[in-house]
Amino acid sequence: MLKIAVSSSGGTVESTVPALFIDATHLQIIDAETDKVLDVLDGADMEPLLRSMYFAQKTAEYDCEALICGDLEVEPFSIVALENCITRYLAGGLTVLDSVHQMNDYRLPLITDYIGGTGCPEPDPANCAHDHDHDHDHDHDHEHCDESCPDYASCFAQEQE
Repeated sequence: MLKIAVSSSGGTVESTVPALFIDATHLQIIDAETDKVLDVLDGADMEPLLRSMYFAQKTAEYDCEALICGDLEVEPFSIVALENCITRYLAGGLTVLDSVHQMNDYRLPLITDYIGGTGCPEPDPANCAHDHDHDHDHDHDHEHCDESCPDYASCFAQEQE
């Protein structure tokens, strides 16, 4: 089973992924190998920033390999990327199901930084998270990274354990 989290504007697989993670009202936990919805979290009654942090934490608690969402604010980005090294895919505007299929087909771009972040510190994307090879076990390939890559330190430490 490959568990992933998908932020959405509703509780069905036909719901869309909002352009911004903070605008998502639901988080769907999905088995990306079967398209089966494992759980749906409804945060519509929560304040947007608290909801986005809650969804980020739940993504980690459900032990998801990836998060499919819109652009991330710094707080939820820190939870999923820095604290838990969860792969992030950008899919704003797609339906939940389409985004899962595009992730499986390696057609979604990676989210390498939060909104307003400095982006990849390397001028050559081959030396940073933009071109990391990700398989569906989501092992990270850091052979082209050095310590300046934003994901290097947290992911490298986990790989060494």
